[in-house]
Amino acid sequence: MIALTERICSRLRPPASVAATERLPARLHLPRSVHRELLALTTPYTDRAEPLALVYARYASEDTLTVVVAVGTGPLPNEAYVNGPDGANFDTRWLMRVANRKLESNAGLLLSHSHGGNGKPTFSRVDRRTNGEVFAKLAIGVSTAPYGALLLSTDDARALLTVRGRLIDAEVIIIPDAVVAGEIFA
Repeated sequence: MIALTERICSRLRPPASVAATERLPARLHLPRSVHRELLALTTPYTDRAEPLALVYARYASEDTLTVVVAVGTGPLPNEAYVNGPDGANFDTRWLMRVANRKLESNAGLLLSHSHGGNGKPTFSRVDRRTNGEVFAKLAIGVSTAPYGALLLSTDDARALLTVRGRLIDAEVIIIPDAVVAGEIFA
């Protein structure tokens, strides 16, 4: 009886990964200049095989939690990295301090890095664990700022955003920078 019930329920509700890939109900708007800066910040170099960067982001409006706009970026400084078993290990206490500072201006954080290569990148097992254990939890009790992760390749990107306590796939849309009176606003 239990097996029959599970089989019926699985047909009524497709797995989250299938549903998320079919609809992609969320969007991350990434200004072209922020995208270029992220590609430069996350390119491996001699002392850092997997450099990390933060994307500062805001909701596009007060009425939606599924459209996010990147408003800036910054590298993780050397003091934010810690020794550990993975390619890039960071101090979560440092991250919490940054998150709290950014929250004062209604900005959230997306952790970004690159796996290199071409095509749609895929989050690794370690990435998925970090996204769930760190970035999904940053969003608990915060309704004014988005949190998630952004993974880059040389020609594509994949994003996850925390919406109502769950990480969901988000379509990454590279948008032109806004130009007002000769100044570029990302």
